[in-house]
Amino acid sequence: MTKLSLNKVESFIKDLDEKPGLKQEFDENPKDTLIKNTALNPKNDVWIYRLVVIALSLVLLIITTGILVNIDAVQRSNNVITIITSLGSAAIGALAGLLAPSPGTEE
Repeated sequence: MTKLSLNKVESFIKDLDEKPGLKQEFDENPKDTLIKNTALNPKNDVWIYRLVVIALSLVLLIITTGILVNIDAVQRSNNVITIITSLGSAAIGALAGLLAPSPGTEE
């Protein structure tokens, strides 16, 4: 089932009165027109970004605490350092990409 935004539904109702083309499309196929114009866009869902940022932050915290707790074992093993460095840099890069404003926005 598709989730609909109440604000978008109200806006859609106003648009039906103002736009004859939309009214005609709605008369021909009401269900698909309503879903197409009022469905929630997952790209605009703030919780998706929050969950991703929390997960990446947890990766960084776990790596940092693991390094601090096992500092002697980390210094003895070169492979562990390579794995930790790659995970940490990937998480930092992903966080920077998510948190940086996109070039198209003026906020």
